[in-house]
Amino acid sequence: MKTIKKLFMNRIIFVIVTLLSVGFGLASCNKDTTEEEILKNQLATADSLLKRGGVIKYTVKIVSTANSSILKSKMSIENANVTIYQNNKVYTAITDANGFAIFPDMRIGTAAVNVKLKDHAEVDYVADLTPADNLINLSQGQMVNTVRYASTMVPMFPIAAPGAATITGKVTAELDLTNTVPEPAPNVTVTAKVDVDDPDFVSRYITPTQGTTNSNAGRIIKFAFQDATISTQTDAQGNYTLQVPAALNGLPIKLSVADYQTNQKLYLENDPVDGSFKPGEYTVPIIFSSNTEPSPIPDVKPIYVKVDEPTALVGYILSEASFSFETDAEGGVTSINVTKKGKYTHKPFVNIRNTGEGAILDAVWNATTGEVEGVTIINKGKGYSTTTSYIKAALVTSKRTAQITPVLEKNQLTQLIVTDKGYGYMIRPTVKIVTPYNLVTQPELYSTIDLWTYDLRSVLIVNSGSGFKTTLNFPLTPARIPISSNDFKISALTSQSTIKNLDMGTGKRL
Repeated sequence: MKTIKKLFMNRIIFVIVTLLSVGFGLASCNKDTTEEEILKNQLATADSLLKRGGVIKYTVKIVSTANSSILKSKMSIENANVTIYQNNKVYTAITDANGFAIFPDMRIGTAAVNVKLKDHAEVDYVADLTPADNLINLSQGQMVNTVRYASTMVPMFPIAAPGAATITGKVTAELDLTNTVPEPAPNVTVTAKVDVDDPDFVSRYITPTQGTTNSNAGRIIKFAFQDATISTQTDAQGNYTLQVPAALNGLPIKLSVADYQTNQKLYLENDPVDGSFKPGEYTVPIIFSSNTEPSPIPDVKPIYVKVDEPTALVGYILSEASFSFETDAEGGVTSINVTKKGKYTHKPFVNIRNTGEGAILDAVWNATTGEVEGVTIINKGKGYSTTTSYIKAALVTSKRTAQITPVLEKNQLTQLIVTDKGYGYMIRPTVKIVTPYNLVTQPELYSTIDLWTYDLRSVLIVNSGSGFKTTLNFPLTPARIPISSNDFKISALTSQSTIKNLDMGTGKRL
């Protein structure tokens, strides 16, 4: 019993002593340890965690794609600035004469790298510094002290002589649809850009850089150029010149043109301002863009035939009027008597049928009663007979304008074919030739009508005129700036000049 009690007392004393020691230690820590030392210890712990995969000695090797024994003067790869961003730290180095820059204390994971070399396109890329091999059966201390290696070969593309290439060309567009030749397009922005998405570019310049011989450490994940996009504007003749990055075995470059707004000359059937039928040559605003489909080329005929609309009034005859008349020695109508007034919903047209020509008569119509109370002789005409001719007052229930198709042969008007006689013609209509341009001489035409059927009978060509064109619009194929500028591609070779002409097509009318 005494032994148990003694043991219990000893444990109490031990616990008290331990608590006192801890308390003394805490008090000592708060008194002697500074915030700076605590932060330093935390950073050391974090760095130790980063080093769990070992230290990465990373080598950047830059290569100028212009250098070759065939060039008389090579481009220097010395003194390139290489900057790396990793784990909130910035590392910098300068390449030696062989293009090497070494970073001895990197960590596993990704790193953002920027390379600047004189007279070359600035490069940004993201590299994965994680080695392919895994560290196994190693202690923490061994892992921290293990040094592994990663490297990346970085192609640098010249943007100045002697390594750059020159692209020249002409930009054309259909600014005048009244001819068959595309016109030079001035003040168009042309842009050249290294096509990093091109399969040839990836296989030729990116795939070989993906890692060292023994592992994938250093492989490039993303690749971009900061100054490998070059733009210029075409001159008054549509010419442009671009100095672009190049390589000895070719560098894929894609060309594109910016949206371009200007004016276009073309033939239209209708006035673009008010939409009225007025075939002619017009100038309209237009835009050339990869974001819009081109407007169709309007179908405009070289000539049109315009026939006056029927002059008859539309209405109903409730009962017909009848007349008697007298003529002079030449058959001209001298007087008209109304023998039956009839009844009409609208003022009727009065004419003499069967024989004679030229008489113009006007009904005296009572709008209240609908009756014809008399006829006024405006022109007596000639050749009428009281035995074979008779006067009729008429209305039509509908009317339709006649349609005529012209026939041109060797720029001469040879025939007018009545394709639709129309309906409601009680007075001979005027027939005119309408063209999108000015004729040298207007043709003289004469129309005849049938007063029994109220339609157009024929149109005679008295004088065919001159200055016609057999064709007007030309067989242009509607085109546009390609949706993808990859359609304008070129392979830029070092120290060479290439001509690339670009056509923007017909554009979109605004």
